[in-house]
Parts: sequence; structure tokens; C-alpha cells
Amino acid sequence: MSVHDALCRAERAGRPGLPLGRFRLSRRSGDLLPVLVDEDGRLVLDPDARIQGAAPSADGRLVAVEISDDGSEDGRLLVLDTTSGEATGIPGVAVRHARMAWDDHGLVVADAEGRCLRVRTGEPARTLFTTATGERATPVGVGGRVVIARTDEERTLLVGTDGAQILELPRVRNVSAAADTLVAVTGEELVSLQGQASARCRLETLPGVPVHAQAIPGGCLVHLVRDGHSAIVRLGADGGLLTATETVAVSDQQEVRTVSGLSWAQGRAWARIESPAEVPQVAPIEEAARSTSEGRRSRLITVTADDGAEIELVVTGDPGGATLVEVYGGFGVVDLPRFEPSVAAWCELGGLHVTARLRGGGGAGTSWHAAGQGAGKVRTVADAVAVARELVRLGLARPERLVLAGASLGGLVAVSAALAEPGLVAGVACTAAPLDPHRFTEHPGAPHWTDEFGDPADPAVRAAMDDYSPFARAGRFPDRGWPRFLLTTFAEDSRVAAEPTDRLADVLRARGAEVVRSHRPRMGHGGNHLDSVHDFAASVLDFALDSAHRPTGV
Repeated sequence: MSVHDALCRAERAGRPGLPLGRFRLSRRSGDLLPVLVDEDGRLVLDPDARIQGAAPSADGRLVAVEISDDGSEDGRLLVLDTTSGEATGIPGVAVRHARMAWDDHGLVVADAEGRCLRVRTGEPARTLFTTATGERATPVGVGGRVVIARTDEERTLLVGTDGAQILELPRVRNVSAAADTLVAVTGEELVSLQGQASARCRLETLPGVPVHAQAIPGGCLVHLVRDGHSAIVRLGADGGLLTATETVAVSDQQEVRTVSGLSWAQGRAWARIESPAEVPQVAPIEEAARSTSEGRRSRLITVTADDGAEIELVVTGDPGGATLVEVYGGFGVVDLPRFEPSVAAWCELGGLHVTARLRGGGGAGTSWHAAGQGAGKVRTVADAVAVARELVRLGLARPERLVLAGASLGGLVAVSAALAEPGLVAGVACTAAPLDPHRFTEHPGAPHWTDEFGDPADPAVRAAMDDYSPFARAGRFPDRGWPRFLLTTFAEDSRVAAEPTDRLADVLRARGAEVVRSHRPRMGHGGNHLDSVHDFAASVLDFALDSAHRPTGV
């Protein structure tokens, strides 16, 4: 089977969506795009374009839908009347993964231009307010009215559509609502509001690292990661406190799965469960622990870093063929084992896939993240090197058939690790990465990266960059044992510039390394057209196969 065929098979697998009232955004088997269906699976809307979000009114008669016609993250807004089937476009409103909520007076939406708008079909959109620089607005529907979370760098104001203040909180990371209950997540606590009553829970008291919270009537659900595994905890309000009333484990050592979404609809709490080569399943949370997997199961193992720390690896597939190791390790991102068609395809071709949870990520809490920040970024790279060595020691990989892969910050980590010593890996696939850490400020996304990379003027940070910079490592690398390199950038990337990748490609080629340099049109750092995603994924898998010396199969 070819890479193209294996990818097509995985990409066309059905993917059910979480309930949105009595609707779902689901991808039916054989389709490449999600469509809007009702609770019985009957088609409600198929715009032949990417639906990026939907929000039904309380009675389900109207549904606000965000659509991207070109596969990018830029969308337009329409309102669907489900009784007549008529869809009405809303002119003059540009959206980009917008939050939308309904009340008795119509729709409230935060658009891509920083405006919070009142929308009624047949009328011009009316601006409720315009956000300040650095502020975002998040409308949610609570008990028949809309509450808007106005969040800046320091605080969040919960206000009504008339601007009246309801509550001030420290900066909120996430807000959700169900029936008459609103739940906000700050950096330190969960806060629920139900009418005039509030209840709170300190995040540090939860039995794991919180990933996501979803309001339910009278409390909330929290997706936690503990010891590398996902669980759902139900919290209820009791005397001003949110306390745990139920825990549902969805993952264990021999079948690693994650929670990729939570919702409240039809009077029940729902969860979407998935793993790298297992398509998502949607079920009430009381059934979430029950696996109905028909795909390849993933397992969790740990390996030891050179300083004794335990690094978690999510392993999918069978050893004996080529091994593809994905790395990231930054910004406190929790490496969740979500379904990925390229992983399913790789395993179908006989390969072994590994996701390494390096320091700098967030799966083991804030201290794990902090250990890979700033000058500690060299520790992240060292972890990636240790993973490659340990996989070989355990007999799960051979150096000549092992390929590292990373995107964005992960690309920097992958390339730096591959240049740690000759013969460590056969190849490295690097995508849209800031490859020159000393000059990371040349990228459009740099204003958001200082805390993660540190200040190059700081002697400790600069010394670490001198160590892990791919440019420095390429200069020190011996004239033997070079891995192959696939260096990819995107023409429409709004975060990472292509020029540093060009410079590193020149340096590597001058030293004698084999470099495949790819600059892909019609692709950016976020959502992309599905045809472009397919071609890109195929290029990475083909490169990995070539690097493992088996151009027609693993």
C-alpha cells in the first residue's frame, strides 16, 4: 500500500462531533469535511466548505454557522433556519474561530476585527463594543441571556450585553456555560456562577493537571491528566466550594486515550475520546471508560533522561520497521494522544510511532514546563536525544531507521537533537520552525515567545542557545554520520518566517548534509485546506520512509 492510499483511508474515517443542542458537527465516513447533522444523524447543512463552528439557538430553530471557503482560518458567518432550510449570509462580518451565543434578542458574536456584535437576520450587524488592543471578547449563553467575558493581559470582566459588570476575575483562560451555570478557569482556580451563587476550586487541589473544563448545571466537568493518563472529574457546587463527586478514567497503560472535547446537551454530559490511530468516539461520560476501539491501540511507557527524570512516551504500532518520533516540549502544551491520520497511515504501513512528552510541555504540571523554559530549553533538546537512545536500547528502534519530527518549536527541538551526535537518527522532518534561537525576534510570532525562549541578552540563556542552536551544532558536527533533513516552511505562515530555514539549509548543505527544502503554497501555521494537508503529510511520511532506506514501504 502506498503512503497516499494509507493516508486517504485514515483521512476518510468517520469522526462524530460532540452534541451542540440537538445538532452535531460530524464528519461522515468517506467525507473530507464536517457537516451539520441532527441528533438522528440526518443531514441539516452541507455547504461544501469547511464549517469552523456552529451555535444553535435555545429552541434549535436557528443555527449560527462559521464557514471557511478556502480552507484557511478566515471565515464568514451565516444563519441557518432549520425549519425552512434557508441559510442567510451576514454581510460585513469576518470571523475567525468566533465564539457565538444566542439570547431572546438574537445572536452575539465576537468578530475577527475585535468587535462584539449583535446580529439579527435581515438587519445590519450592530456593534455592542470594540475590544481594546490585547483584549478578547467571549460571549456565552447563560440562562437565556448572553454574558460576555472581556479578557486582557491581567483580568477578565464578565459583563452583560448592556455593558453592566457582573463580576471581575483574574485573567480567565476558558469560559463555558450550560443552562443557568457559567464556569470560568483562571490561572489558579475554577469559578462557577449559578444565579447569585458562586463556588470555587483551587486548581492545585485537583488530582492531576487540568486541561479543559466544561460547565454543567450546578458545577462542571474537568479533563485531567495524571501520571500520563486522561480522566474526567465531575465537580459539584457545595457551600461555596466545587468538590469532586465522580471520576471517570478513560486511559490506562495498555490503551492510552485522551479526552478531546466535553459538552452538555440534551440533559447529559458528553465526552469525545480518541487516540493517535483510533478515530474519535462520542459517548455520555458514564460510558467514556468503555472502549469500542477497532483501530491500533496506543500504550504508555517511560524512559529515563540522563539526569534521572522519567519521560513519558505514547507508543503506537509495532516495532521492527521504521520509527517516527514526534517531539515538541514547549509553552506548557500538554501532548495529548489525539487521532491523527498520518499516525494511522504510518502504522498501517508497518511503522512505529512515538510521541515524546519532553520538558517544556505541560503534561506533568508547571514545574515540568518551567524546566524547559529559557535556559532550560537545552534540557528539552537533551530529553529528545535521550528518547532516541532509549528507544534503541529497548529494542524498539534502530538508529538507521529512526526519524525525528517536529513542527514549530518542536522543529527546532528535533533538528537540534538530530545534530547532537553522528548516527543518532537517520533523518529529521522539521516544519515551520524558528531555527535560529539567537534571532527568534525576526519572526512575526516573536512577541508571544519571550517567556518561552528567554532573553538572549541574559548570559545563561545565551549560553544555552549557543549549545542547542542548530547553526552552532551544525558548525560543530563531525564530517560523518549526518542525518537527512526535510526543512518545510509555509507561504502563508503568520508566525514563523522562512528566511532562517533557508539560512540553515545553506549551512547544512555546505557541510555536506543532504537537505530537502520545501516551501509550501496555500499553507499557514493554523488551519489549512485539506488537499494541502494531505500532500504535506504524505511528503513527511515519504521522507521518513526514504530516510529509513525503504522507499516503497517500511
